[in-house]
Amino acid sequence: MVKGAGKITFLAGGILVLAAWVLAAAGLPSAQMPVVGVLPELLACLAVVLAWRFRRGRLAVAALTIALVNWLVRGPLSGATGEVEPGMLQAALAMLLPINLGLLALLRDGPLPRLGVLVHLGAVAAQPWLVALVLKSFEGSSSPLAPAAQWLELARAPQAWLMAHLVAVVITAVMFAVRRGSFEGSLLWVLAASALAFVASSEVDRAALLMAAAQLVLLVGLVEDSYRLAYHDELTDLPGRRAFNDAMRGLNSSFALAMVDVDHFKKFNDRFGHDAGDQVLRMVADELGKVGGGGRAFRYGGEEFALVFPGRTPTEVVEHLETTRRALAARSFVVRSEKRPRKKPKSLPSSASGSRGATITVSMGVAGPSGRRLTPEDVLRAADRALYRAKGAGRNRVVKA
Repeated sequence: MVKGAGKITFLAGGILVLAAWVLAAAGLPSAQMPVVGVLPELLACLAVVLAWRFRRGRLAVAALTIALVNWLVRGPLSGATGEVEPGMLQAALAMLLPINLGLLALLRDGPLPRLGVLVHLGAVAAQPWLVALVLKSFEGSSSPLAPAAQWLELARAPQAWLMAHLVAVVITAVMFAVRRGSFEGSLLWVLAASALAFVASSEVDRAALLMAAAQLVLLVGLVEDSYRLAYHDELTDLPGRRAFNDAMRGLNSSFALAMVDVDHFKKFNDRFGHDAGDQVLRMVADELGKVGGGGRAFRYGGEEFALVFPGRTPTEVVEHLETTRRALAARSFVVRSEKRPRKKPKSLPSSASGSRGATITVSMGVAGPSGRRLTPEDVLRAADRALYRAKGAGRNRVVKA
């Protein structure tokens, strides 16, 4: 799970489910119906392979659950249940699907081979046969499973399975608010798609189209997660080195680049520890993200950051860099002591509970195309040399190449 990916996934999921609902309402050509019917199962195969490759066990469980429900709605299991009404089978499925998905929202993710994930997959795979046994108990009231079948009779009411979906949505929404993960964001629309599928369950192909949309929403969440892992720095939430390289390739003949380095960062880490060092990097990233002049901040690596100013000259951006440097030096940074509460209190006592203060400063070097310095790579090297001149001149300053 990657924080910050959930918002885009949530928006994309809404578009996919809405599009599937509109297509289902418009009706499908008869030639496409056989393909649409098995599309959720085909997408589940893809999702399971990707879940194994990207170590996303919850994705595999969710995709297989949706595929099984779609398979059951199309009739294979209902044909093996004797004289049971089709509505009884759909009532069972309508209750099982949100229960399974809501449970996934509560669990932590893990790699597909992990025992807990395999047990969950086994439980999902066993559910169709358990449903068949429960439904068959209607044939004889003496069956020990008859009480469960009678419970399913009560669950046939639309209010019952809609309530199950609503409870699962609430649980998932709470977890989405806490984690801001793409999986939780996709699950919200998966639940919406499944509820709409059961509303349209009398038309199997329309239901299958909505189930396919649910599978696509899960895949979109995985893609967004992968994108953020590749292009964003998890610690600071800034775009990472790969995103910076892409931004460099998109620059034209007018731009400015700035390299930023946290002053005395190694000494700070040695004195206060790596946890405090991570806090410093997050604070610096927060301030750099506010830089004016149209600049965009990137985590370059370690304690180094980069700023890109498209369409600007070094002279135009120096004042913006100075403003950011001064703002950062003026911020108070308090190193948490072991006795300090994890949450920041509304007011600190005069003793600050043994916490230690530190002043965080940065050195900056800025450059732009000039003379033989024409390519972004040449400008970046010039900005890096200017950065080292800033550090050699006493640090906590901006030097223009």
